[in-house]
Amino acid sequence: MEFRTPNKNLGQNFKIWAEKFSKNTVLIQLNEYNEMIQTSYWQLKADVDAWVEYFRKNGVEPGDRVAMVAAKCPGHFRFFYACWTMGAIAVPICESLGDKEMSFIIKDSSPKILITDKQFLKKVETNAQGIKIVLMDDIPTAPVAPDFKPLGAVEVSEDETAALIYTSGSTGMPKGVMLSHKAILVNADNALRIFQLKPTDRLISILPYWHAYALTCEIACVPMGGGIVAVARDMKDFKKNIAVYKPTLMIVVPRVIELLKTSIDKKIETMPPKVKSLIEKAIYNASRIFTARPKLDGGILRIFTHHLFYDPLVFRKFRAPFGGALRFIVSGGAPLDLELQIFFKYLGIPLLQGYGLTEAAPIVSSNSTEDHLLGSIGKVFHWLTPEGGGDYTFKDENGNIGKNVHGLLLLKGDCVMKGYWNHTDASAKSFEDGWLNTGDVAYEKDGFLFIDGRKGNMIVLIGGEKLHPEHVEDAIKASPLITEAMVIGEKCKNVYALVNVNHDAVKGLSEDEVRAKVKADVQELSKHLAAYQKPKDVLVLPDFSVDEGTLTATLKVRRHKINELHKDRIEEFLKGNGEEIATKREVEIASSKILESLADATLGNNS
Repeated sequence: MEFRTPNKNLGQNFKIWAEKFSKNTVLIQLNEYNEMIQTSYWQLKADVDAWVEYFRKNGVEPGDRVAMVAAKCPGHFRFFYACWTMGAIAVPICESLGDKEMSFIIKDSSPKILITDKQFLKKVETNAQGIKIVLMDDIPTAPVAPDFKPLGAVEVSEDETAALIYTSGSTGMPKGVMLSHKAILVNADNALRIFQLKPTDRLISILPYWHAYALTCEIACVPMGGGIVAVARDMKDFKKNIAVYKPTLMIVVPRVIELLKTSIDKKIETMPPKVKSLIEKAIYNASRIFTARPKLDGGILRIFTHHLFYDPLVFRKFRAPFGGALRFIVSGGAPLDLELQIFFKYLGIPLLQGYGLTEAAPIVSSNSTEDHLLGSIGKVFHWLTPEGGGDYTFKDENGNIGKNVHGLLLLKGDCVMKGYWNHTDASAKSFEDGWLNTGDVAYEKDGFLFIDGRKGNMIVLIGGEKLHPEHVEDAIKASPLITEAMVIGEKCKNVYALVNVNHDAVKGLSEDEVRAKVKADVQELSKHLAAYQKPKDVLVLPDFSVDEGTLTATLKVRRHKINELHKDRIEEFLKGNGEEIATKREVEIASSKILESLADATLGNNS
């Protein structure tokens, strides 16, 4: 498998791809009338040229930032490639951010112009701080002058910054990750080859383009291979019309997979007892032959029974709502439940877990259909090997470094960020002797990586959203009712606040009244935050203290101690809010049983 190191920037490469796949379709989307709108590579190139001309007329020059606030749409392709063609830096901004964060990002990146649509115009005007606002619909999508001659792509170095992707910082305010043209191109090229993407492929996702995962995989990787991106309008369109879009590839976060699995479960529940029994037998037979690796085992008879009977009679029907052409699904952004991976493998749609971070443009490792181990995050991408010019290692708490160590994952290579925009001190803290410190504790076994958890306090929700709890805690502690707060939500659908209350301020109120007043304050004080940062509910706990160990000597919250002392109350509280909670021991036992079963199947011990 030959990997390439780019010697041109993204704008120059786009021109090459557009000419090579000129007549092919690059974008499809169902409009509100359920009409399929298709855009060819040639049309997209013409639209990009028109945007470039518009940018130039509005004073945009190489190195300038151009920002965009909009829900995911085909216009993002014109935005990114117009920026890159003229050597500008693209700054996609999350449209659901609160005013405080959006205002900060706009001020920090200082864009020459700010693109949005009518839906977010009022919000953008509130936060623009004098930056020129341009409505997307006012930018021409094709040249109108008959003598128009597009200028070629500016020859900026592939080492120059192509995009600023803002990600939450430890102090609460986001930091702009500077990704170079080379970083995005190398990562996209690695993904293209690992997943064997071809011009016949169609990729669909619901991930936003301010997310590095979608930026690299959809904006860069698919056009590089001449494929098609299906741009769903929203989650409703995504779920309802997957079969219409007929994707061959899908990239998701775990929350989307859970929703799809829930839909399948509900469908099974409505079926007659005889059909349910058949499905159970099909799943049992599949469990005897599928292993944690690509290999099938369990006997020729069971394998033939699966392929000739159960698959066409049962599993094919469950694949139909996905369009019938889906080769595999890649999940990233958050840990993926092992049972989901197993179920979709039985279904005939490999569900492959990968791992990455914005600071690595973003993919670090992934499983593939040809080489996978369920439960792992796959093997490192080529850019992290000596042949690819990079490397990786681990560092334990004692400072020991090596690939046989269980500790912090460290990276170096072409895909590592240049640093944080306007935050050189924060950039320095992210690097150790030239290595990017991912902040994730990991280890390697049999060539596959496994993530063991985060070193810091970062919360990763089940939908892949990441946040630092301190930012939310600082906001809600402004309440006169709250003396201390700790935000939780790891692997949950939402975040929640554990609080201590000011007893004088709530004197004479019942427990229910106290909780209601505190919850109202929390909702009011967090309304400026992004939706995923807002606590859904509050749990009032006994006062944290130094003597009890829930506060340090400097009166800082000890998170692990609070979780330990109030474990039962916290779990009951989360279950009451609809969160699926399992104790660490339950998870270990369940995972152990599943992996033992898969290992037995691999060794041919199952009958």
